[in-house]
Amino acid sequence: MNLASLMNPPRKHEEDAAPRRLQLIRIQTTVLLQGALSAAQESVKSFRHMRDVLTGAYAQART
Repeated sequence: MNLASLMNPPRKHEEDAAPRRLQLIRIQTTVLLQGALSAAQESVKSFRHMRDVLTGAYAQART
């Protein structure tokens, strides 16, 4: 159950609800995709940070 189904009562006509369901699926897909992309970007940032720490790249930047 999602938040939209709690805010809006279910419709009686099932054929009218099909486009609405499709729109909700698109929104949910977009949110999940944005979350996955954000997690991948954070993973790359943390990898680069640890690589710089381990290779001493930050020590060169400080001098």
